[in-house]
Amino acid sequence: MVITFPRQYTVGTPTPIPTSAATSAGPPPAAETNVAGTATDTASSENPADGQTAAKTVDGVVDGYPGDYTKEWATRGGISGSWLQLSWPTPVTVNSAVLYDRPNTDDQVTAGTLSFSDGSTVAVPALDNAGAARTVTFTARATTSVRFTATTVSNSTINVGLAELQVRALQ
Repeated sequence: MVITFPRQYTVGTPTPIPTSAATSAGPPPAAETNVAGTATDTASSENPADGQTAAKTVDGVVDGYPGDYTKEWATRGGISGSWLQLSWPTPVTVNSAVLYDRPNTDDQVTAGTLSFSDGSTVAVPALDNAGAARTVTFTARATTSVRFTATTVSNSTINVGLAELQVRALQ
């Protein structure tokens, strides 16, 4: 049985925030945007026969084996030392990266490095073995490229890779 009510009433009115109160705390924080999808991607290795190319790290889909293996980047026999690079034609100012490991339990990045075109680097701790987000924040820098290198991997790793890589830029 569905009961319908002939009238609805709103009680009370919203209280607007005065303009002076909204601006008294200073300017709002800078907005961030994921610029990974606008980059050119290259990798030390990929598996195009299974659709596991470097481009899958910037497709906006966080998935991979055992879900949809065609949505992740996987190397062909790559272990520590494998890398993925994103490059832009003009500098972008970035301050964080979000990395998603391949969601299978065999292949895991246990440490990595982000390297930037200015020569600076940032350490990346172990990625979540189930593929959950690992956010790495750092001092903002202008760069034309960021390279993620897997520096150590689990003993069971056969084909290191990522389900997704987001690079956040300040606007």
